[in-house]
Amino acid sequence: MRAFIEFKDVSFSYDVEDAQPVPVLQHFDLAIAQGDFVAILGHNGSGKSTVAKLCNGIEIPQSGDVTVNGMNTKEEENLLEIRRHVGMVFQNPDNQIVATIVEDDVAFGPENLGVEPAEIRRRVDQALRDVGMYDLRFSEPHKLSGGQKQRVAIAGVIAMQPACIVLDEPTAMLDPRGRKDVMKTVQMLNRDFGITVLYITHFMEEAAKANRVVVMDKGRILLDGTPREVFQHDDALRAAGLEVPQATELSLLLKRDGVPLSGSILTIEELSRQLEELLS
Repeated sequence: MRAFIEFKDVSFSYDVEDAQPVPVLQHFDLAIAQGDFVAILGHNGSGKSTVAKLCNGIEIPQSGDVTVNGMNTKEEENLLEIRRHVGMVFQNPDNQIVATIVEDDVAFGPENLGVEPAEIRRRVDQALRDVGMYDLRFSEPHKLSGGQKQRVAIAGVIAMQPACIVLDEPTAMLDPRGRKDVMKTVQMLNRDFGITVLYITHFMEEAAKANRVVVMDKGRILLDGTPREVFQHDDALRAAGLEVPQATELSLLLKRDGVPLSGSILTIEELSRQLEELLS
């Protein structure tokens, strides 16, 4: 089956004034299937945000190719259609809010795509219902919480009906409640609507909810697999400046001390259940 988003031997560098270009990606390969939920992890400078920008043509590779549904981002005539397919949600929701009323902000994207007014109305209402913000459709965005603003930003993207959403650290500026709300929304969009999700984060517990985890280091892929597979490589993750989910870390410590826990553990609930069984 053809990948929906594919990186083939991609290299990318950022220009620095009066200095040599800074390489970020080096001969990078990645294939993402339609309907997948992929979390990308990596320390600052690992290249993960560059991957996000390459997915819909914000950046163009210097060598190699990025294709979206078979369309190459290097071909300028493809960029509008690629951006219809791939929506972007960034770290700071304030940078994506352009209107003074929530429903007007969500309508902004479809309006720019030339969607008919009646269809815009339908999409806006549905998108706000999908993210749980319909009751606040007449609110002023600046009065919302960080988590609510980010859900409005996500609604603005899904109102354009993309096949894929790329989220670049969307919960980095949110409190724990806001992070939980946004994560639940993203999981619902993937599970119920089949939207492909590329989710860049530095929160291990968020990455554990994906179907697949890709760990980047120095512009290359260090680990790639299911969350249970990837988070068992705690030594490799620490060497790359990353951690594992707290429940995984505790379970690995207990196993090393002889506690007979079985399998790989990702969540507090899984760990609690096994410990209760052992104690009983």
